[in-house]
Amino acid sequence: MKLPYADVEFDKKGATVDPAQVEAVDDLLTQKHPTDVLVVTHGWNNTEGQARALYERLVDSIVAVRPRVSGASKRTFVVVGVLWPSIQWAPDEESGAGAGLGDERAALEADIAERIENPTTRKKLLALVPRLETSSEAQEEFLALLRKTLPRSSKGEDDAAFTALKKASAQEVLDAARTSGQTDDAAPALGGAAGIDPAGLPPLADDIEGGGAGFFDSIVDAARNLVNVTTYYTMKERAGVVGKKGIAPLLDHIHTSAPAARVHLIGHSFGGRAVTAAALAAKAPISSLSLLQAAYSHFGLAEDWDGAGRNGLFTKVPAKVDGPIIVTFTRNDKAVGLAYPIASRLAQQIGVSLGDENDPYGGIGRNGALKTPGAVGAKLLDVGGTYSFTGHEVWSLNGDAFITGHSDITGRQVGYAVLSAVLAAQ
Repeated sequence: MKLPYADVEFDKKGATVDPAQVEAVDDLLTQKHPTDVLVVTHGWNNTEGQARALYERLVDSIVAVRPRVSGASKRTFVVVGVLWPSIQWAPDEESGAGAGLGDERAALEADIAERIENPTTRKKLLALVPRLETSSEAQEEFLALLRKTLPRSSKGEDDAAFTALKKASAQEVLDAARTSGQTDDAAPALGGAAGIDPAGLPPLADDIEGGGAGFFDSIVDAARNLVNVTTYYTMKERAGVVGKKGIAPLLDHIHTSAPAARVHLIGHSFGGRAVTAAALAAKAPISSLSLLQAAYSHFGLAEDWDGAGRNGLFTKVPAKVDGPIIVTFTRNDKAVGLAYPIASRLAQQIGVSLGDENDPYGGIGRNGALKTPGAVGAKLLDVGGTYSFTGHEVWSLNGDAFITGHSDITGRQVGYAVLSAVLAAQ
């Protein structure tokens, strides 16, 4: 790591795993007297080693572009890496189209083994896989078991679809997960579900989105999608808990230990949700917030997003951040494209614009921050470009030219945008 670094690990309830790590942060602050503390948080599918490697690559890019950002040479930085128990997710390139049934079953079994944390539930789900294609009873039991892994509730823009996911009949939910190419008239009736936050990411690939025979024609692959969706809700809740109960108190502690230092939050994927929740809950001042391919609704920071007076879950955050908020987004981010078919069908929102800015249930990592006061639309610039960041503004930076996928957030253009936001915070 090219900047002084310490990490702090939290469990899934937001409790500090090792208090000595917080003491190490205090020691770092005492020794380095930083002007700026960068608190970085990973998303899903990251072991501790992977998270640290991600942080190192991002910090390397920040250091590399430091000479190009005015005033950066006069600042003293330290980095605090947050570690939390994220769950495996479908990789960016995953696709089930054209796979044989044996391959589909093996893939489903691997998903269950990697993503279902409760060993009893995991064992029961694995035992049902061979019968899913032929037994409606097995399908119903499979969904019932997955539902037991869901949180009790889901706050935010997707609450109605979450209710439908928990209460609609097994046949309706499985049909929503397996059917490609439906028209609006063919949408399953699920009690008026209003929507689902499809994990903050992009629409499906053209072969699925356009209605050809694709990934969700198989009941086994539909089951894989359901595993992904239930994982999404688990991760959504956990990121919020870790942000509110773990990261926010850490920020307050850092501010108490180094009151003159500016605190900057950087979050990738569901880590974006965690740091946004932390900013909302923390008492400490936050100088800037960088959301790199963040995994929550594009209305998360919005006011009156539905025309009926409903605000996003994090609508108060921009007022709490003294400097700029930057949001990278791109159509190239396909990490959880698998969530969109069931999301749109539970929401009864089916069409060719699946997941884009015209979809009420799209994500901030795909479309930027929508219906957000003070929001500014711009492009992610190459190193040396000029940003006009100011306090309390939300800048949605289109990264199509430089970000190739969900985890491609450590390039120098991203590092340059993050550092520019940091330096814009006074």
